[in-house]
Formats: sequence, structure tokens, C-alpha cells
Amino acid sequence: MKRIDSRSRRFVALVAVIVAVVGGAACEQTKEQRKAVDALLPPAMEKAVRDSFPGAELAKLEVDEEAGIKIYDVELKADRGEIEVADDGTILEISTVVQMTDLPKPAAGAIQKAAADAQAEIRKIEKSETRAEVVKEQGEGKIVRLTPPRYTYEVDFLKDGKAGEIEVAPDGTIIEPLKW
Repeated sequence: MKRIDSRSRRFVALVAVIVAVVGGAACEQTKEQRKAVDALLPPAMEKAVRDSFPGAELAKLEVDEEAGIKIYDVELKADRGEIEVADDGTILEISTVVQMTDLPKPAAGAIQKAAADAQAEIRKIEKSETRAEVVKEQGEGKIVRLTPPRYTYEVDFLKDGKAGEIEVAPDGTIIEPLKW
């Protein structure tokens, strides 16, 4: 039987608390519960989330591993946004909900055209700022910062009860065509 190290135990405890605290849709977080979750997060990761979204409440947390680097995908309550952070605190991506008026004109035009062509309603627009990426070099994962960051707009559509999504660059280029 494989022995579980303290870091793995901490991860298992984190998952258990997350499931217990935020897993149920009817479950409301208390300040004490939020503190319990925050206490289990790696300090650098917790600081990155709190600095980027002061006062935001955690809605969902997913932990993945990419090329040996642990990545935390944190979704915040009340459509405050989403943030992807490596366990060393490096912010990989931040997504925030924006309005059509916040978009560059070429991106707004491409999105409006896609909505008209599909005869669909625009439900939500998120601006994604990719600050860093995980790359695999010589068998190991490495975080590479992007200078300047890369921006995209992810748009949720609704038509006849069916959800769709499109991804657009600031210059209006369709990165990912509409998928239902």
C-alpha cells in the first residue's frame, strides 16, 4: 500500500472540506466555513485569489495537475469571476464578467454577428486574461509568463433552451466557433 505524504493528506482534507462546504447547492457558506476552506489552501494560492478578488466568496474549486504542476481553478460566487492559480501563487488566468459596452468594437461586432446569425440570445460575456501558461520542457512542467497577457472573450448564448459558447479575440477573430 502506498504511503500518503502530508501534502497529499492536506489535499484530501481540502477536497473533503470543499465538498462539505460548497458541494451542496442549498448550502450557504458562513464566515467560519470560509475560514476553514481558506486555511487548507496553499498560502500563495489563497493570497493570489484574495488580492485579485477582495471579499469574493468561493463557489467552486477544482484542482488539476498539468505537467506536474498543481493548478487551482477557483470559481467565485455572484458572477465575480474565475481565477486559475498554480500552487506557487502564479496567476495563470483571470476571467471576469463584462458587458458588451466594455468590449473593443471588433470583438463586439463579431459577437453580435454570431448572435444574429444563430438567432440566439447573449447570456454572459467573460473577459479572459491569460497571464501565464504551463509548458513541458525536458519532461518537467514550467510556468511561462506571457508579456503582454493574452486576452479573449468567451460568450455564452442561449437558443431554444440550448446553451452555446463562442470565443473571440479583441480584434474580432473567432478563436472557437459557436458550439452548442
